[in-house]
Amino acid sequence: MRLSKMHPEDVKAELRKRFATVSAFERQHELPAKSVHDLLRGRASARVEKAVKSVIERPVSDFSKSECSDVSESSSSTHRKIEKAR
Repeated sequence: MRLSKMHPEDVKAELRKRFATVSAFERQHELPAKSVHDLLRGRASARVEKAVKSVIERPVSDFSKSECSDVSESSSSTHRKIEKAR
């Protein structure tokens, strides 16, 4: 779907499906903070638009959790307070 025809909330939802947050997307693609926000409010940026389009055009199934997540497998252990209670 063309980016210009998508509702801004739909664009953000697509990015969140793949990166958990829009900020994580911006960090991973080395974009300035709030650049997606600016793009969706009408401020033209070819670099940001190209990055967003490249992600939105790929199916969600193409993204692995490790590719898009800042959370490592080691941090998914039980919370320290629960460990103490055991």
